[in-house]
Formats: sequence, structure tokens, C-alpha cells
Amino acid sequence: MKTLTSTLLFLTLILVTITSCKKYPISEPTQDITGQWVWLSTWYILPLSDSNPKTPQTTGIQELIVFRSDKTWHTTRNNIPIDSGTFSTGHGTYLPYAGADRYIYDSIVYYKTGIVKEVNHDYYKIYNDTLQFSSGFAGIKGGGSKFYKRQN
Repeated sequence: MKTLTSTLLFLTLILVTITSCKKYPISEPTQDITGQWVWLSTWYILPLSDSNPKTPQTTGIQELIVFRSDKTWHTTRNNIPIDSGTFSTGHGTYLPYAGADRYIYDSIVYYKTGIVKEVNHDYYKIYNDTLQFSSGFAGIKGGGSKFYKRQN
């Protein structure tokens, strides 16, 4: 009798486990990042300083980042290539605890050319023609924001 009860309990547990599993497909980003983007400004939250925001006018740096539809990217500073590779994008949500505001974000992962196993990522939103990168979109505190303007 004990064996029959144990077996039924085990089969019930397996059935509940199988039927309660949900598959979550990988979501595509809600906003298309392809195009040419010129750096506008960077705001740092910490450390606080009088140099906020950093801009091309205050730093002398002209930066351009290009994301192509073939999933390649490159960055130039003052017309000098500084970085390139491939990228992938996604969409996600993060709920830090029950009852908290849900963070909804698009993300990009950079795979750098010529560098083995180095991966960087950003969280972004696009407002009209302005691209904003910020770790705060995914609930990560203490960062800043970097802004770019789409080029035609």
C-alpha cells in the first residue's frame, strides 16, 4: 500500500510539474536600433560632479555608433575607428520584488571583433530620434545615461 501511495504521489508530482511549466519565447526588442547615432551627452549619477553633462563641446570628442541590419556595429571617435563587431538585441522585464514597479527594457549585446569571449551589453530606449542607454532601465541603480541622436 505504501508503495502504491508513493508511486501515485510521485506521478502526481511529475504531472503537476509538466503541466505547470511555461515556455517563454525570446522577445524581440520593441524598438529598432539600426542606423547611425551621434553622441549628444553623458550624465553620471555617481560620483556627483560639476562636469555633468559631458558633451562633445565640453570634451572635444565626436562619437558615432552605427548599427546595421546585418547585425554588425562599429564606433568611431573623432573619425577614428575604435570598436566593432556583431550584436544581438532582445526585450525583457525585471520585477525586483512582489509589488514593485516592473522594469521593461530593450537590450543589446555587443560581440567585439578580434577579442575572444568579451561581451558587453546595454539597456536602451528610443524617444523619437534620440537613443538613450541606461542601466536604470533594467533596475540597476547608480549608473548614468548616454544619449545619441539618429542621423539621416
